[in-house]
Amino acid sequence: MFIYYILIGLLILIGLATLGGALFGQARRQRLLLLGLTLILWVGAGLLWLVKPSPPPAAMPPWKRTLQPSTPSPTITPTPHSRGRIAFHSERSGNLDIWVMNDDGSEPLRLTDAGERDIEPDWSPDGDFVVFASARDDVYDMELYVMRNDGSDQHLLMYSQPGDDWGARWSPDGSRILYQSNRDENFELYTVNHDGEEMTNISQHSANESRPDWSPDGQHIVFVSDRDGNNEIYIMDQDGANVVRLTDHPADDTNPHWSPVGEHILFESTREHESNIYLMATDGTGLLRLTKLGHDDTSPCWAMEGEKIVFSSKRNDDDWELYVMNPDGSDVVRLTESDGFDRFPAWTRYGATGTE
Repeated sequence: MFIYYILIGLLILIGLATLGGALFGQARRQRLLLLGLTLILWVGAGLLWLVKPSPPPAAMPPWKRTLQPSTPSPTITPTPHSRGRIAFHSERSGNLDIWVMNDDGSEPLRLTDAGERDIEPDWSPDGDFVVFASARDDVYDMELYVMRNDGSDQHLLMYSQPGDDWGARWSPDGSRILYQSNRDENFELYTVNHDGEEMTNISQHSANESRPDWSPDGQHIVFVSDRDGNNEIYIMDQDGANVVRLTDHPADDTNPHWSPVGEHILFESTREHESNIYLMATDGTGLLRLTKLGHDDTSPCWAMEGEKIVFSSKRNDDDWELYVMNPDGSDVVRLTESDGFDRFPAWTRYGATGTE
């Protein structure tokens, strides 16, 4: 493309030179020839400009090349009964492992079996990979791992560091992973490239900061902090600047999740003594309790492009199970029924199989 523009520029410059000869030359015949040559050069430059070639396709970013699966994931057309998949951690096999299932609760599949805790999964934006926290290398030191969506290629995200890393959330563009770590004693918020490089502390505060989540455009982060005495919900720019407090209550507010369209924040709170799920606008107004009093409801996440909320509850048999409801708290449907608790769901639109 660079040479192409140089050629057009040369034609224009030569045309200007011949035009000068046509205007100031002494011989009439010579002036006419130079004028004709000027027109030819400028017409040629104009045609080249009109038919300029399209730029070559941009090279695939390195993180995308790295994340390409060795075999493509099957493309499944979502059905009315199963529009995506849910990853979650479950104790149903006797140990905390990562499981996936269709978002109607069907076809549960165990992805990890490391003998130690594997917890709190989150999907890459394309649904091909899952990031999660694991104690498989040291029961006293949680580290972040990444695996493919079928459970293969399980590997450390970063070189082992002292302290616990967990609560990972993949950025909307897939390039970075947001998480909490106490490697510097108190919990702070960090980002790291999907390949484990360029770790950055973005909170840099003496308080405990936890449970971060990205805004849909990746420009802001909602998180929990006890900087004002107890756990409250805050937002900030993606680089840690412009921190704004959203909630102000003596109870603990935690586990915030930004809605897919960016207008609301979902979170859980103990402000009614037990844990319940709440919804508010991104400026902290319009608070609405979604779940009923009388039992604990926790770890909510958005599903089906914001049309549903998946969460964990002890409402039926004093065992944590997964449920789904409308964004206003109506139409609650139970998704799991197993021994051992099921918690911390994460939804992706990709890979649902089967029908109800």
